[in-house]
Amino acid sequence: MTEVLDRHPQPALKFLAEDFVADSFEKINVVLQELLAASPSSADEWREWILWRSELDSVIAEESLKRMYASVCKTNDEALEKANLDFQTEIMPKVEPVDDLLDRKYLDCEFRDALRDGGLDIYDRSIELGVKMFRQENVQLGADDEKLSNEYTRTIAAMTVTYKGEEVTLSGMSKYLADPDRAVREEAFRLVSSRRLLDAEVLDTVFDKMVALRDKVSLNADFKNYRDYMHVGKERFDYTPEDCLAFGENVKQYIVPAMRKINEHRRQKLGVDALRPWDTSVDLDGADAFEPFTDAAGHVDVSAKLMSAVAEDFGEELRWMSSQGLLDLETRPHKGPGGFMDNLEKRRVPVIFANSGTTHGDVETLVHEGGHALNGLFCRDLEPVAYRMPPLEFAEVASMGLEALAMEHLEDVYPADEAQRARRDSLEGMLSTFAWVATIDGFQHWIYTHPQHTREERTAAWNTLLDDFSTGVDWSGLETERSSVWHRQLHIFQVPFYYIEYALAQMGAIQLWLNYRTDREACVAAYRHGLSLGGSTGLPELFEAAGLSFDPRGNGFAEWVPQIVAEWEKAV
Repeated sequence: MTEVLDRHPQPALKFLAEDFVADSFEKINVVLQELLAASPSSADEWREWILWRSELDSVIAEESLKRMYASVCKTNDEALEKANLDFQTEIMPKVEPVDDLLDRKYLDCEFRDALRDGGLDIYDRSIELGVKMFRQENVQLGADDEKLSNEYTRTIAAMTVTYKGEEVTLSGMSKYLADPDRAVREEAFRLVSSRRLLDAEVLDTVFDKMVALRDKVSLNADFKNYRDYMHVGKERFDYTPEDCLAFGENVKQYIVPAMRKINEHRRQKLGVDALRPWDTSVDLDGADAFEPFTDAAGHVDVSAKLMSAVAEDFGEELRWMSSQGLLDLETRPHKGPGGFMDNLEKRRVPVIFANSGTTHGDVETLVHEGGHALNGLFCRDLEPVAYRMPPLEFAEVASMGLEALAMEHLEDVYPADEAQRARRDSLEGMLSTFAWVATIDGFQHWIYTHPQHTREERTAAWNTLLDDFSTGVDWSGLETERSSVWHRQLHIFQVPFYYIEYALAQMGAIQLWLNYRTDREACVAAYRHGLSLGGSTGLPELFEAAGLSFDPRGNGFAEWVPQIVAEWEKAV
């Protein structure tokens, strides 16, 4: 990460020395103790105290992210891994109890009503919940969970295969799953699946430990199970676990039939007796896999053009990030799995991490993360730092919504036939997202409401869910591979219960897309406004600000799915 200048200058620190670095508990604790000892005597002084604490939190968050980011970029670097683990498992567990004391100090403030009325109502609500959830005995358990998460990262990052005489990452194999030659696709699929199975025992063991640990965390906090604990802990004030289960039922009613229709068309078009897992990405007309770019520079260029077609400054922001070294996109051995955007909170700029191949799907991924980055940039001036962190259900509207808007401009960037293919794939993705999210979310509901389960029971539950949300892909003879497909979903291991957000946000993205097709200028203005609010207001209010309705149960599927299918039919 290079020093960031020009377009988004770093705000000056107001309370801390400019050279303050949160690289030890001793340094951090000096400020924490000053905050504890402070005696604000008016609402204005308490607001200054909150901003002082926010500035410290920003510096701590940036140090944490820098260490994590460095370690996932090179998972085989023991020094980087140690630096990250030291921060997460040695420094932060010492900070958390003092943070709890600061929370309690705030809650005892006699000016809370005035502060809430002055725009800190969401902040106040979060602090109150934090005190309710905090347990000293869970601090070490959180550190232990972080160590297990790191073991998962290291295991996945080491997975490569030898293909055509070259060492290839599993992400790098994705283009072969779109090869017109069915034998090539099957070979690639089986090679990747076999490699994953080599570490299945390791991953199951890691996860067994995670489940036991997380169940203990929930019981310590006086919750019946970890599902209920996380629902409250993730500040899901506006929907319930029962809403999530109802969402799954609506997916079965509206999404699964639509996806089966789409996949039956695919099967017929490919002329195969059964649609197999290696048949879901290939072009229906047998065209070669389309590679819209060949390197990171090309990846940024194509993605920025699509973003600029929606709004000129959107693409400019991505190019600026690239110029400042805030992107790490290429896949390589020993690089951590997945992709994400996060904010360097002291500098107030985003960074993007990815594992890109050379496909349109990789363009979609960068546009997706670019939407998150825009969210961070548009609300970078908000205080306190918590207000620069929108709830995940809306943060994903920023990203998935931008994907949907960019889809309307594929013809501006790709050859006509490739644009149509990509558009069809994106429309299919709009729908398939819901079935997969319902599967992953339902699996986590089952896991943590049955914490004493055996591996055999877990496998049976997983396969039952796959059957419930099956969209017509035949896994005959691949039962072992099918039973462990969930191992590849890092959210289950590393950010439990962070998944339903994708579905709730996709419903927002669909509405955004429909609005865009009606009035582009008004839609972009509302999208920009919603993003600028960060986390400073409630979830339904954020959706409303962006011109959308919050619909956790998926009751809108009856209206939206036919419109998506109609557009898909035009593209095939």
